[in-house]
Amino acid sequence: MSSAMNLDPGILCYQHCRGRLFAFQLPDVCSICSADLRSAPLNVPPFRVPYPFVRASQSPCSLVIKPSRGDFLHDYKSSHNLHIGVTDSEGQVYEYEQEGLHSDYTSSWNQCLAIPVISGSSFSQSSSPSSYSSSSSRQLDPVWKEYWDFTLYTLAKDPVWCEDRYNETAFNCYSFVVDFLKRLGPPGLEVKNLSKTSLCSQLLLPHTVPAAKYISLYRSLLKDSDLSANT
Repeated sequence: MSSAMNLDPGILCYQHCRGRLFAFQLPDVCSICSADLRSAPLNVPPFRVPYPFVRASQSPCSLVIKPSRGDFLHDYKSSHNLHIGVTDSEGQVYEYEQEGLHSDYTSSWNQCLAIPVISGSSFSQSSSPSSYSSSSSRQLDPVWKEYWDFTLYTLAKDPVWCEDRYNETAFNCYSFVVDFLKRLGPPGLEVKNLSKTSLCSQLLLPHTVPAAKYISLYRSLLKDSDLSANT
């Protein structure tokens, strides 16, 4: 999977003298000691900082989240709402919003966080190359994959998810995902009293915190690049 296809801006981490530094590309001169990095050895060779976002199609059988408006890297703030959906085994997103439940906007989920909810013995290791991200080297057990799709497709047929019943605060995309998880009953997840609050704390927060750090780093580097270009 190329970084361009995945919208990865390609942040590099490296260290020459003291402290690790970050950049979109390795500079000619160390910003700390002014050494010529074209010839000076590096204590930590450049490596790409892991990009936390994926296209939904890369993450079948997952929960996916993205900002309700704009994208994570350029537009999202902690006060903004997040939109959530569920991918089927083909990576197609089922989402509930003002237009009701639909699955025809998957292409708009090109920079989202993917949250796996089934793990452990429900996965098998794949020895063949995968067209998905590295996290997909663990292939979902075929029985679980079939059950995931069956649960999702059955839920999607329920007329309760019509546009007339949608309410931005009381009956929304989180309501759909909570209902899906309760019906699915994934191992290791207590779903009996699952709510939007517990869904966020148990499943979403562990993924959004690292993503927030990446966003902050990206914006800081972008600001520094703009300042350098204007001087």
